[in-house]
Amino acid sequence: MADKIQHPPVRPEHPVGADLTALAALSGARVIGDDRTVVGATLRAQHAAPGELFAALPGARVHGARFAAQAVAAGAVAVLTDDEGLRLLQADPATADVSVLLHPAPRSILGVVSARIYGDPSQQLTLIGITGTSGKTTTAYLTEAALRAGGHVVGLIGTVEIRIDGTPVPSSLTTPEAPDLQRMFAVMRERGVDAVVMEVSSHALSLGRVDGACFAVGGFTNLSQDHLDFHHTMEEYFNAKVRLFDGAAPDHAAAAVICVDDEWGERMAEVARASAERVATVSVSGDADWSIVGQVEADAGRQTVAVRDATGAEHVMAVPLPGAYNVANAMLAVGLATTAGVPTATAIAGLAQVRVPGRVEQVDRGQDFLAVVDYAHKPAAVEAVLATLSAQILSAQTGGALAVVLGAGGDRDTEKRPLMGAAAARGADLVIITDDNPRSEDPATIRAAVRAGAEAVPAGERRATEIRESGDRAAAIAEAVAWAGPGDVVLVAGKGHESGQEIAGQVHPFDDRLVLAAALEARAATSVAEPLTVYVAPAGATIEQAGRLLRLMVTDAVDAGVGSAHRPDADVTRGRRTWAFFGDLAEAGADENARCVAHDLIGRRAVRLAVDQTVAVGDTRAVRALYQGAIQEGSWGDEAGFHLTLDEVLAQQRADVGTSAAPRAGDMVLIAGGTDLAEALVTAWRDEAGLAVQVRTP
Repeated sequence: MADKIQHPPVRPEHPVGADLTALAALSGARVIGDDRTVVGATLRAQHAAPGELFAALPGARVHGARFAAQAVAAGAVAVLTDDEGLRLLQADPATADVSVLLHPAPRSILGVVSARIYGDPSQQLTLIGITGTSGKTTTAYLTEAALRAGGHVVGLIGTVEIRIDGTPVPSSLTTPEAPDLQRMFAVMRERGVDAVVMEVSSHALSLGRVDGACFAVGGFTNLSQDHLDFHHTMEEYFNAKVRLFDGAAPDHAAAAVICVDDEWGERMAEVARASAERVATVSVSGDADWSIVGQVEADAGRQTVAVRDATGAEHVMAVPLPGAYNVANAMLAVGLATTAGVPTATAIAGLAQVRVPGRVEQVDRGQDFLAVVDYAHKPAAVEAVLATLSAQILSAQTGGALAVVLGAGGDRDTEKRPLMGAAAARGADLVIITDDNPRSEDPATIRAAVRAGAEAVPAGERRATEIRESGDRAAAIAEAVAWAGPGDVVLVAGKGHESGQEIAGQVHPFDDRLVLAAALEARAATSVAEPLTVYVAPAGATIEQAGRLLRLMVTDAVDAGVGSAHRPDADVTRGRRTWAFFGDLAEAGADENARCVAHDLIGRRAVRLAVDQTVAVGDTRAVRALYQGAIQEGSWGDEAGFHLTLDEVLAQQRADVGTSAAPRAGDMVLIAGGTDLAEALVTAWRDEAGLAVQVRTP
């Protein structure tokens, strides 16, 4: 993944090794040159070490044999490759004499060859593989905890990290290639591990990365649209997952635990029953070996359910995560642990304190609303986490609203982008579309696809009352935080635990959890330290009085650095702004035409003095003239707004609370004209928006 720091591989201290002739006999390969004993294997020339086998595989752009000289210089004593690789090796003096393990499809044998080099370590471990679209990481952490509660020394190999007995191991691997995986198994075995929980992706299964692994138990979570850029169809995607359960596949598991809450799970269970020694099913919505028999109780992100196990016994299970899908993940984890020999009660007890990085992970800085980061980056996952958070709002009876910040990754399945947008629009009140990991693609094109899906949702199905877009992920997160009020929920979706953002081939430090925390802290600091300063003209103010007050506010704004013209950063969503709300102003002795001209001029003056937003309120010709003056003076007309009535402007202010479309803490506001305008606006900002309002009446 984009955010991983490159670490040198961790190696076993006492390698087993194997001769090339033995590896050839095992795999159907042929030895060219001298027989050698190899003590390790690698696909990465820069990671090669003395005595190792370098796997030089054909690539999409370049053949791996072109890097063999680097591996040989580092101490590699043999190369696994094909005929084209052999030709390249023999053409280079630095590699012409190196021993070669030759096979027409070297990737197809890399797994079993690597396993033998490291002494087939997984045969001495209870290896549990978990596959599916969503929930693999959560289920892996829950299973690890259940196994540790049962007294096992556990290794974890997953999307987030690799751990040995709860301690992270430095690694750049998220889906390890076969040599890396077998090397890690060997290290774990040396360090006393007796059980390993591993996430198994469809890529790992399709590309043979887990070939040579001996799975004791396989788990299946669910299947929904993802990776169709690689698999092309859902049927192909399913068939890739089947390899973990099909007895005809070399890497199938001896036993299986399968969630049957979707049709794909039902089909997978049928596949497993044809060959597995034992098969157990799990369901939160229907009949299965493991099922829900009692009401779900939720409290502060935790759930308690009554479950029936495969023997018919009932248990109370506490799940330290919200959402029905996490109940399914927890039951699957307990089923996997019990299949591996852990008593059911012990396995359930082990779940109690599990924390899964980036999965419905709460970020709390003392705010009066819920802020959550989640890895949801697939349509079904977005839909599920939004449903879970909506249920929390309902159960808390806060009447809160829900905002989601999300994007889609570049260079991946393009078909899911509009589906993610649609899921967001159906499940959240505010949708802010931003960048995820655009990689080599144009970020705006990706955002447009997500937005198109959101906007295509029919009005009768759409929950979202507002759909926004921001190409700056940090700004989008800050905007959602600024929008939130008491009892609301802000979800930042898509990147979860990741600590980097890949843009145009460069990985930039970016952790949603840290950025969200910073936005919360900035909001708290701003709300305490900065009031909304409101300059109120006296009742019946004349245009001359309003003009003097306008000049005073702008002078103060210059001194304080408030307003887009008075600070280096002109992004109005991130800085403090100036405002002018005008009603009908007095002009003694003037006829209607003269009043209109005078109002036109003060509207123009506000724009010339760089007031960020001028709002005209009223249904008189003079107020309309003020608005028209501001419009004509402005560059694009965006500097001015118009409302016929006080009720209209108040309704708009309420809808825009906390956003750049309404005054916020630190802003400066002028209100002049109209008998009720100032009182109504100040009351709304103070009592409804929760701002600390400082009123100045010069």
